[in-house]
Amino acid sequence: MTTVFGVHAQATQGNTAPGLQSVIKVRGANPVHVARGSSDDGTPESLATDFVLYEDQAGHKPLCTVTRRGPGDTLTVTAPDGSVLALLHPPAGGRRYELELPDGTRLVGRVGTLPAWAVYVVLSPLTLLYNAVSLIGGYGIDWHLPSRTVWRSGGGFGPAPLKFYGITDKYKLRSTELDPRVAYAQAVLHFWTT
Repeated sequence: MTTVFGVHAQATQGNTAPGLQSVIKVRGANPVHVARGSSDDGTPESLATDFVLYEDQAGHKPLCTVTRRGPGDTLTVTAPDGSVLALLHPPAGGRRYELELPDGTRLVGRVGTLPAWAVYVVLSPLTLLYNAVSLIGGYGIDWHLPSRTVWRSGGGFGPAPLKFYGITDKYKLRSTELDPRVAYAQAVLHFWTT
């Protein structure tokens, strides 16, 4: 089964949980709300907080908690019952995301897949022309490198459990292969660091 979702900034409303900053809009299902905590451990500002995923906007039904435990930048995704769902490794240099599952499976997501770079190279003259016209028209430059990211294990072939499509800002999850809570946590980390 494939689940499509996107991570978006959340406007603060009166009935929201404290620290609610993002919402995960899941196609055909209820949204998941993301509340950002605070951390004073000296990490970079973009990664300086822990966060909690909630089923409800009021913050009464937690799905999982993402916290920094121990040395390094590793984040632990924990279920409400305390069981560890995954370890997330924030990107070093912003180009490679890793997550480890309790069974030892390691999924690696690299920003900018080979097909995305091929399309980018083919379309770059048109993008250059578009940006030149936009600059002359006073709209500014809108130039982005390929951002499609695919999380795979091992050799990197076969269907991927999690994909991000940079053009549409949507994630596709094969929920039979990856717990949706882990995918949502990884997507929030990806959204906040790109």
